[in-house]
Amino acid sequence: MSALNDVLPASVPKLDVSGGNWAIFSLRFQMVVQGKGLWGHFDGSVPRPKPTTPIASSAPIPALTPASVPPPSLVITKEMVDIWDRDENIARSLLAQRLPDSTLITVSVHRSVKTMWETIVREFTYKSTFTQARLCREFMSM
Repeated sequence: MSALNDVLPASVPKLDVSGGNWAIFSLRFQMVVQGKGLWGHFDGSVPRPKPTTPIASSAPIPALTPASVPPPSLVITKEMVDIWDRDENIARSLLAQRLPDSTLITVSVHRSVKTMWETIVREFTYKSTFTQARLCREFMSM
């Protein structure tokens, strides 16, 4: 059984390799991913947290005063990093579900969903613009 966050609804079309459906694909994809709470992985607004680690030194560790103890909201645990990694993998899976094979192979070299998405946006915005210009030219020549 798949989790609610792991699958895109059928309303999100597969991205056409020509870029002809880029506008509707990107709009629906973004809306669904935002609804799943994972858009921050695509736009980079939720970067991977760096765990807060104790000082590794042979020198004696000074006593922590209340001013030197980080507030609980700033302490990043391994569990928080693991949750971010899981969400990044879910985001990557969501993206892979609706990409043409050739595009998936091209972007799979990127380590983050953010850079994968940036590459796709750049490529398909260009393809979509080219497709629109071609259709306009065909229409005007009728």
